[in-house]
Amino acid sequence: MTITQASVIQEYKTRTHNTDESPGYFTTDELQKLANLWSLIIDYLAANKDKQITVNSELLERVKNTWPDLRQDETIDMQDNEQVTRRAWKFTKGESTVRKLGLLNRKPVDHERQLLERHVCETTQEYVDRVSGHHVPLLPTSYFPSFKYPDNATRNWRDVFWAIASAKQHPDIWVHRYLRANGWDTNKAFVCIQSVIEWRAAQALDQINWEGDICLGFDEQRLGILQLVGHDKLGFPLTYFRVRRIMPRANQSFVFKRYLIHQFETIQHITRSHSRITMLCDFTGFSMDNTPFNIVHFLVTLGTKHYAESTSVLILLVDSWLFANFWSLIRPFLDASLSARIVFAKTMNDVLVFIDESQVPEELGGLNKIDMMKVPEVNDNCKLFDEKRRQMAEIEWREKVEKFEEATRIWCTRFNGDKSDTYSDVRDNAAHELDRAECHLGQFTRARTQYARLNMVDSNGQLRPFPKK
Repeated sequence: MTITQASVIQEYKTRTHNTDESPGYFTTDELQKLANLWSLIIDYLAANKDKQITVNSELLERVKNTWPDLRQDETIDMQDNEQVTRRAWKFTKGESTVRKLGLLNRKPVDHERQLLERHVCETTQEYVDRVSGHHVPLLPTSYFPSFKYPDNATRNWRDVFWAIASAKQHPDIWVHRYLRANGWDTNKAFVCIQSVIEWRAAQALDQINWEGDICLGFDEQRLGILQLVGHDKLGFPLTYFRVRRIMPRANQSFVFKRYLIHQFETIQHITRSHSRITMLCDFTGFSMDNTPFNIVHFLVTLGTKHYAESTSVLILLVDSWLFANFWSLIRPFLDASLSARIVFAKTMNDVLVFIDESQVPEELGGLNKIDMMKVPEVNDNCKLFDEKRRQMAEIEWREKVEKFEEATRIWCTRFNGDKSDTYSDVRDNAAHELDRAECHLGQFTRARTQYARLNMVDSNGQLRPFPKK
């Protein structure tokens, strides 16, 4: 089925999610193509079992070597969290009138402007150390990828593949995205997956997940530039992207690129049962100063390639004619699938087509009062220090990977178009066991996130159902 903007809008107006081309709803032809793709993957894994990829992550190296040089020699009075996390905008008219008329007329308050003008790069670890007056060990002193492949200079291709494929409740959720993104062309999808795995390995995304927000810019987090805030009308997780809060120093692109990747990775892991998310991009107050082209182009690359087919709808909230010129530069980089899922909103009524008022952030005139962040504490990542339990969890995960891989190999060779055959059931059971093993291992290989500190995820790091507001 061809996705169009009209069909996407109709889904939300009727609150009926189109399940075509989705896991659990594949046609026989789609299942056959999925099996063909898995055959290519399994064969490649068998032939390249010990393939290593050299880590060449500019993000890790530059953050480590350059970040301290970006700090200015000036005394900055840090505002307390309560003051920083108050709603950043206020309407110039009464809120009830604003909601009734659908106006988006507002102006920034002082604390947001102060943070945006600080130009100070300070990681969360540096902030905690400075405020505490001594070093607080929020992470172990060194990182290694795994017990089987401990060399931090390389990554094993097979490990990287299964790490991301098992990050979803069923590996089919991740793999099938690349079939959809490539028009169900099996060979193109396989080439795309190869490219994504090599990118993830070279960028050492496992280490970025392990370090979490401890090594991110503290102000980026306090500003809540990209944040999971609720759900849309179809039940997909809703993220809110405050574009206006991108700081001018983001021209040092590695700072913000790492922040974006970490946010994408975090949301992907805590929404493992979801195939898509919805993103509300707030471009109000748009200017070329707070929206560097290279950053937006990088974001588009993430959405169309590295995290392909993960968006239900992308809502662009705009109030400036300047955005039209900027959009003309970005649009050629979008693929047809993502383009069909992009809608523009100028009023609150436009937003309410896709999101209930109870889920719309309060600063936009909705009723969703968002908690911004909590500063990590000394015992937040205590499980990252427990190497013995990590090793046991890794052994279990590898056993479940091999079990699912073998079940998939048999399923591919004996696939007959029957969606409920014995081989499919065995494979699905193996996927369930792999899901549990990955959740357990993740407790020892991924730092706790803001969402864990805000009690938005359970003990396995999975998103809790959002309460009705």
